[in-house]
Amino acid sequence: MVDANHLSTTEALASVTKALDVLVLAHDRGTIGVMETARELGMSRSTVHRILVTLTHMGFLHHDRGQRGYSLGPQLVRMGLDAIAQLDVRRQARRPLEEVSEKLQETVCLYSLDAAVVRLLDGVECRHVLRVSVPLGQELPAHVAAAGKALLALRDPADVRATLPAALPATAAGSITEWPLLEVELEEVRVRGWAADLEESAHDLHGVGVAICNRIGEPLAAISVYAPAVRLREQDMPAVAMTLQETAATIARAE
Repeated sequence: MVDANHLSTTEALASVTKALDVLVLAHDRGTIGVMETARELGMSRSTVHRILVTLTHMGFLHHDRGQRGYSLGPQLVRMGLDAIAQLDVRRQARRPLEEVSEKLQETVCLYSLDAAVVRLLDGVECRHVLRVSVPLGQELPAHVAAAGKALLALRDPADVRATLPAALPATAAGSITEWPLLEVELEEVRVRGWAADLEESAHDLHGVGVAICNRIGEPLAAISVYAPAVRLREQDMPAVAMTLQETAATIARAE
């Protein structure tokens, strides 16, 4: 007996693969048309046309009606520029991350904000036996992480409301799950210039986060220190934040 769920999943994956093949061909050729793409990729013209129209509607391709061709669209350009920016800030931040981790003797991380989550771009682990690990690519809800709150605080409150889910998810007992509390928290972060994570992302874990901004004040990423709550006490956070702000300024000057 055929499993309908398995079949639909297989068909969906095949459709995604075909769409990606079309994007790769558009990248390699510069401009593509229906007949050329169908011939090159071994698809029917109707399938190719449907994919091209869908990708154009989503902004991944641009349709030049004069030349009757398709080229890479603004959505891909935006994503590419974002990827380059993340690579640049990661390269610029590596040495400062190592230096501040050595100075504080704690794990230091570099995060980027992607809609409602922050993504771990890089990090330096400390030498303590009990320490925070650095799983590159890890994602956390932005509102529970020190780095996430540092970046969210720089955005327009209405934009934050529109981007984050209406029901704020919790990852630990201390996570903020009520919008009024989050809005107050972000305003405090905005005023003092740094964010705290008091067992909000994980049990028994404290963090401090600071945004890295370019020369015109636009946020590029954020750095944060994470440690067991017994080592990173709340009363120590202002001094740690000051050290991170100096590091963020160093990274920004290299931008």
